[in-house]
Amino acid sequence: MRPVDGFLRTLFITSKAVARHMGGERPGVILTLPEPGSKLAVGGILGHSVSAAGKEAFSRVLAAELAPHNIRVICIRPHAVVDAPAAGSYTKDLFKPIAAAAGQSVQEMLDGGMAQGTLLKRLPTLSEIAETAAFLASDRSGVMTGTVANLSAGALVD
Repeated sequence: MRPVDGFLRTLFITSKAVARHMGGERPGVILTLPEPGSKLAVGGILGHSVSAAGKEAFSRVLAAELAPHNIRVICIRPHAVVDAPAAGSYTKDLFKPIAAAAGQSVQEMLDGGMAQGTLLKRLPTLSEIAETAAFLASDRSGVMTGTVANLSAGALVD
């Protein structure tokens, strides 16, 4: 329940709090970051899958609620981020038992099987996600709302 209760509760409370200070004459943008689990049928990730699906649904409905106030809401859905565990992400602990069961380190699992399961044969990096977030938050993407930006390197195709 940790990803469901913790992540969804935090997203709900934070989004509602910041939306009060956005919009009107000055447009606002809320970016959400679900995992690809919302579209994957894989054992061992039930809580994260439910959380990811909830974040995507929440974002779509929040976009509809906030659009009249000049606030956009966009999901950024990356696959596993190849350099996130080394940067201190919780994903290191999340992936550790899965990697250990395969006799691999987390980095070996990311560089190997997970990357090979994408069309591009690689995983997104933190800098690629950050650059996408900067674009989506900018006026250059001003007509985007209520959608999911797929940064899964082709692990999921929409």
